[in-house]
Amino acid sequence: MSQRFVFWISMLIPGSGHMMLRRLRETLFGFSLLALEILVYIQFILPNFRLLFVEQANGKLTIGLERFVDDSFLIMVGSTFGAIMLLLFVALHYAFARDAKDVKRQIDVNGYAITFTEKVRGLSHEIVPNIITAPKFILLFVFSFLPAIVSIAVAFTNYKRPILPPAFLLEWKGFSNFERLFTNERLASGFWDTLSWTMTWTFCASALTIVLGTVLAVVANNKKIKGKKFFRTVYILPWAVPAFLTILVFQLFFSKVGGMNTMVIPFFTGNEYDVATAIGFFLNADYAKITIILIQAWLGFPYVFILVTGVLQTIPDDLYEASSIDGGNAWTNFFDITLPLILISVAPVFITQFTFNFNNVTIVYMLGEATIQTVGAVYKPLDTISSLGFRLMMDAKYSEATVYTLIASTFVGAIVLYTWLKAGAFKNEEVM
Repeated sequence: MSQRFVFWISMLIPGSGHMMLRRLRETLFGFSLLALEILVYIQFILPNFRLLFVEQANGKLTIGLERFVDDSFLIMVGSTFGAIMLLLFVALHYAFARDAKDVKRQIDVNGYAITFTEKVRGLSHEIVPNIITAPKFILLFVFSFLPAIVSIAVAFTNYKRPILPPAFLLEWKGFSNFERLFTNERLASGFWDTLSWTMTWTFCASALTIVLGTVLAVVANNKKIKGKKFFRTVYILPWAVPAFLTILVFQLFFSKVGGMNTMVIPFFTGNEYDVATAIGFFLNADYAKITIILIQAWLGFPYVFILVTGVLQTIPDDLYEASSIDGGNAWTNFFDITLPLILISVAPVFITQFTFNFNNVTIVYMLGEATIQTVGAVYKPLDTISSLGFRLMMDAKYSEATVYTLIASTFVGAIVLYTWLKAGAFKNEEVM
């Protein structure tokens, strides 16, 4: 009986390899797991899988068999959960197989293997932390991972009003939702315009936020600046105020009767306020895009300011003293010492700024309602890919919304993964 044979027989039937090795407790655990798997499969997984792909008499492929009886969405969720359970069972089979192989190897080498009690005692320092952190992973699974997988599945169906289960059965549409987005002239034009603005919005808002927060942090922490505590407190005030209140205030401030038109512009131009000639910052699409970028920079820079301020406290003065001896000045100190150390420490956080703005729906949705939509357009001038998906979801066009969401998530996920892997902070580089 070889180690390979013990491994594969345990993969097939957990506990069987341990039974051959006369390990009673592991055998009982393995057979109990197998019994639980069979019960879950028969009572939960199989009933959902049977109804996941049903071919109707008209040739359509639906989720569920009968209207008003089978809820397509619940079947989809149950099937997704069942597929994850199957993967979990495979992982448990693999764990049993590895353990059986290790036991066989210990017997072949030493003539004996450690007992079950000794094994549990050795793993106790790992079990306790895992039990403590388990609730977090369960919540992540329920509220993040499972909905994400279900959303991907919805993108390949016709789930929208009025096709809402259980009154209707959802149909599998394959890639037709994606194909329609790129082949329909009206939808394709709107999609590419929205994607272009999304990239512009993400880069400009994030870059301005990072630059403004970094520059203010460096200036406020300069030794020659008096009243550092005051400036640090003032600079984080925009972060202390709820974002939606700030957005509403700015929406009023930049309106035709707001402070920008009634006070600020007349003060600098010397002309009296006239509502007929007042600038409609949210009525003109170009003005609205510039305005929303500036507002997001105002909302986001305090976070960057606090992060960079913390990094600046850790930079030793010896580096600047050595630089001054070599003839360095404030300009060279910033680009040769301060900025590289800031980027190494908080580069991953800067990356999350791009991710956040790409998926930022709140400010785009709230200010987008104040803009004028072109007649016949499927989107508003300020709509991004994420906000358009949210708007479609609110209109119960779930399949279309998930298509936009899936595209956005794939795009931003690829960029974030690449930049995170390239960031120096993830390479355990020695900074000091």
